[in-house]
Amino acid sequence: MHERTGGAVLPRLLAVLCLLSAASASAQPYEYLAVYEPMSETAKPLRLTISPNGLLPDGGEQHRLDRLVVHFKTDGVSLSALSLFSRLRFKAESGPVQAETEILKENIEKLPDREFVLVRWRGDDRTEPVANVKITVEAVYTAEFLCLQENALLQGERNVERLPVPHFYKSVAGSPHKPSDWSTFKRWLIRDGETTPLLIYTFCFDSPDKDRGVVAWSEAQKDPRFLFEEKDKSLRAFRQAHKRALSDRIVRRLNDRFSSFGRSLVSETSEPDYDNVRVEVKDSLSLAIVKSVGSLLLVEEAGGAVQPLADLIDQDAEVALRLGYPHCYQFPYGSIMKSPWVFELEVPDGKDGKTRKAKVDLGFQDGCTRKLLVPWKDYLNQRVTFRVIYRVPERADIVVFNDSFNVYNLGLITTAPIITEIVSAAQKASPRDVEATSSIPVSFALPVSPNRSASVAVTFPFTVSFNTRTFPNLAEYFAVAPSISLVAGSASTSSGEEDANVRLALGVGVNLARAFHFGYAWAPSDGGRYVLLGISIPDLLPLLKKGE
Repeated sequence: MHERTGGAVLPRLLAVLCLLSAASASAQPYEYLAVYEPMSETAKPLRLTISPNGLLPDGGEQHRLDRLVVHFKTDGVSLSALSLFSRLRFKAESGPVQAETEILKENIEKLPDREFVLVRWRGDDRTEPVANVKITVEAVYTAEFLCLQENALLQGERNVERLPVPHFYKSVAGSPHKPSDWSTFKRWLIRDGETTPLLIYTFCFDSPDKDRGVVAWSEAQKDPRFLFEEKDKSLRAFRQAHKRALSDRIVRRLNDRFSSFGRSLVSETSEPDYDNVRVEVKDSLSLAIVKSVGSLLLVEEAGGAVQPLADLIDQDAEVALRLGYPHCYQFPYGSIMKSPWVFELEVPDGKDGKTRKAKVDLGFQDGCTRKLLVPWKDYLNQRVTFRVIYRVPERADIVVFNDSFNVYNLGLITTAPIITEIVSAAQKASPRDVEATSSIPVSFALPVSPNRSASVAVTFPFTVSFNTRTFPNLAEYFAVAPSISLVAGSASTSSGEEDANVRLALGVGVNLARAFHFGYAWAPSDGGRYVLLGISIPDLLPLLKKGE
C-alpha cells in the first residue's frame, strides 16, 4: 500500500491513472444492432443501430427482422472501456420469452465479427401487435480497476487511519496458511463514518489461494475497531460486510464524479468468488417491435363520412393515415410519426415513365390519426403511391407500408365560358382539371325552319356532368350543354326580302369528348330553329395527340 505523502509523485500519477480509467468507463464499449435479412435477390442485408425507446418494424416489403445482436466496438476508447470489466452478462426479455448469456472479456476476440446474437427474432407468440423488448447488461468490474479506485479513495479521504491489520505470512505458492502464520501489517484504512468500523477489505492484494487480500479475518474479527453491528456473527458475514462497505464507497465516488453508459452499483450474488458482493455497471435499453405493420391504413373523409381509401380519391378529399387502435394504444405517443419514420409520395414526372418522390408532411387529427397535408389537385388524373418508410441515412429503406391510388375530380362538374377560366386562375386550379377550362365550339347551324339557309354559329355551352368512382372521367367524354349561340346568315322576311344579320339563339345539347357539340337552338328574334353541329379546335388537338 502506498504512503499518503503530500506532493509526492506517486499520488499524482495515481490521480491521473484513476481519471483516465474512469473516463474510459464512461464510454459504452458495445452497441445493439437489429439485423434484417433480405426476402428477395435484389435486396441486401440491413444492420440498424437500436436506439433507446426506439420503434422498429419486424420487416417490410423486402426485409424481415432476423436477430438482435450486440457488437463490441474496436476503437481505442471502447477497447479501454472494455478492459475494465471481467465479464458481461446480457439478458433479452420480450414477454415470457427470455434469453440470457454471459461473455467473458477474453472470449470477445473469438466472436465472429465481435458480435453475439442476443435473440433470434420469431415474434413472442403473443397476440399483441407490438412486442416490447428489454435488453439488460451487467458488466462486472475487474479487481485491478477497483484497486485503482480504492487507492483514489485513500488519497482523497480525510477520515483515514494508519493501523496494524492481521495478515497471513506469504507462504510458498500452493501451500495452505496455518492459523499461526499471521502477523500485523500497518495499512491506511478508511473509516465508514464517524462511529463505524475501519474497513480492512482491499481489492489490491492478491494471493495464490484467493484468500481475499490475505487478511487474517479470524484474528481481525477479534478487534472491536473492525466490527460491524451485524446479527450474523459468522466469519463469512464479517468479511462480506467489509467488502460491501468498501464497494459502496467506490461506487458512490464513481457515480458522483464520472458519467458512465450505465450506473455503477453493488449487488448481492450467490457466486462464491465475489463474497456475495459484486461491483458492476448495470444498464438497460427498451424498444418496441411492430409485429404487424398491416395495421396502418389510409382513410378518406368526404361528405362527412370516413371510409378506407379506395383505388381513387377526389382532388378535394381529406386523406389521413390511421394506426390500428390495438397498435396505437401500445405505441409510445407519436413514435411512429417522427424520424426515422418517413412518409413519402411517388408521383409521375414527365411522359417518359419517370417518377419523383416528395416528402409528405402530417397534420394532427387525433391520437391515432394524422392528416396527409398534400395538395391532391397537383396530381390530378395521375396515379400516385404513398409509402411509410423506416429510413436510416446511408442505408437502404425498409418500406413497411405502401398504397397506390388515382386522383380525380369527382362529383358535379360544371363549366361556363370565360367565367370558368377566371375562377380557375384565381383558385390556381390544375390545368388537367376538367373544370379549369371551358369549350367554345364553332358550329354549323342547319336550319329546321323554312326560309332559312345554312350558316355558321359560335356556341357558348354551359356544361353539366358528373364524375363517379365507377366513371371518374365521365365529364371528359359526356356533358349536358345548355348554350347561347351567335348565328350568322340570312333569313327571308314576310315581304320576301332577305335579312342578313347575326342572331342570338338559345339552345340545349350535349358535348362529346369536350371537342364536339351537338345541339338544338332557337332564335327568339325571328323564330328560327337550328340543329347545331360544333367542333372545338383547342379541345380536338389533345385527342389527335392521344391517337398518335
